[in-house]
Amino acid sequence: MLRLALVLILIPFADAAARDRGGDFDACNKSQVDFAKNASGYHGEDRIKQLIDADLTRARREEAEGDADECLEALDHAKKLIADQY
Repeated sequence: MLRLALVLILIPFADAAARDRGGDFDACNKSQVDFAKNASGYHGEDRIKQLIDADLTRARREEAEGDADECLEALDHAKKLIADQY
């Protein structure tokens, strides 16, 4: 009975912590769409293209896991790779 009471008391705190960890999903989703357009136009080195694709895959995975901050970090890295090409 005590465990059940503790679980019921702690559920709101766990939910709040998950939301704090998540970050801004709208920014992550919009950035992925914008980034996909830029990445498709990359015509540089094959190895850099592979890294850009890996960052985009990581961004999707992080969003699916509920971590928008990591998603945005992956997209920022890919944008830096593309920026060196231009």
